[in-house]
Amino acid sequence: MTSHAANGREFFAPADIASTPTDVSELLRLEAVPARVVLFLFIASNVVFTLATLDRMAAPWPSFVALALISAGALIVMRPHADPLPWPSTIAVIGAVCGSALVISWYLPDTGDLGRESWHLGAATWLLFFLALRRRALIAWLGMALLTAITTIWALSVGLSPMFVLGLVQMHMAILLVATLFATSLRRTARTINTLTARSIDAAVATAAADAGLEIRRLRAAELAALAVPHLERIASGAPLTDADRRVFQTVEAEVRDSVRGRSLTLPSISAAARDARARGVTVNLLDDRGAPLPSGDAMRRLGASVTEALEQTQCGTVTARMLPEGREVAVTVVSGADDAPRRVSLDEFGIVITL
Repeated sequence: MTSHAANGREFFAPADIASTPTDVSELLRLEAVPARVVLFLFIASNVVFTLATLDRMAAPWPSFVALALISAGALIVMRPHADPLPWPSTIAVIGAVCGSALVISWYLPDTGDLGRESWHLGAATWLLFFLALRRRALIAWLGMALLTAITTIWALSVGLSPMFVLGLVQMHMAILLVATLFATSLRRTARTINTLTARSIDAAVATAAADAGLEIRRLRAAELAALAVPHLERIASGAPLTDADRRVFQTVEAEVRDSVRGRSLTLPSISAAARDARARGVTVNLLDDRGAPLPSGDAMRRLGASVTEALEQTQCGTVTARMLPEGREVAVTVVSGADDAPRRVSLDEFGIVITL
């Protein structure tokens, strides 16, 4: 909440509303428990595939190294972070995909059809799938191209045909294509959500501003009623008016004028000092060309002290306190005394006296 001084009182305006744009990761809720469960199941299934295919591998250690790389890549790609995924994380995921393929490929069986032994291809495709969702689709396709190239080099080196490689990777390419299209759809949905959110915030701000304006008008109407209505009723009663009554009416008229022309200057201390000065015959002019208080409560207190001092020290002549438009070096001027020997005080935005 922010507060502004108004006639010695503070009214509160709604705080600035800031919205965080929704991205794909927020829609997927990567920080939620279901996402953690999916990550655990992914790693657990790769562990099962690794253990189940060890007897067909030329050596067991490449499978465990590939498992560690894929698991690390999964932890990285599922880490909650605003999209797109940061470049270091993106490069680490691509490294896990290519590293696992380089480590394990030359230890795969080179005869017969590959079944679960090629589990690393499906696991790597899963990493690339989420990489595409997290606004790294081009890098994901680069990773798929590198994965395909490594698999092709391995297949040709052991005497397998390119068609064998195509049979291995075509399904994984189709999955990545689905991920790319799905990511496009999710981003479109995120943009729609952000647009609707921005509209709702704009509507809330407009409503809050209208409510604040209405409250200010009610406040000013109540102040005016408290100040003027008793005297208007006195006039309307038809009772004889004395010179003292007329002096009171003139004072009230001046105070009403101050509340309109010098709104930000009608602090309680200034109003009281202005009333006393007028009673001594001093002409008091309070002018607010700024349309808003000084930026802080301390600045307004210093302003009030300066204007009050000028009003209390002036015994005859005129006191004119004016708040100047924003953006100027001088924020407030106070001119007091007789016309032939005026005293001028200039204040800055912080209510501090400055010398020009």
